[in-house]
Amino acid sequence: MSESKPTPKGRPWYRKLKPVLRLLRILLVPILCVAALFAGLIIGYVYVGKQPLEDVWSIETWRHLFDLMFAGT
Repeated sequence: MSESKPTPKGRPWYRKLKPVLRLLRILLVPILCVAALFAGLIIGYVYVGKQPLEDVWSIETWRHLFDLMFAGT
C-alpha cells in the first residue's frame, strides 16, 4: 500500500505572490520610517518654523542647525 501525500489545494495565486508579500513585509517598516522622517521635516520646518519649503532640502540649513546645537561642546 502506497500512501500518497495530498496535494495542497491552496490558492495558486497566493503561492506566486508569496515572495513579493515577504519582500513588502520586510521593506514596509523602513519605507514608513523614511516617509515619517520627511513628513516630520516638512511639518516642523515649514509649519512650525514658518520657513520656506525649499530650505528643508538645503544642506546649509542643517549644517547651521548642527552648528547651533553643538556650538558649546
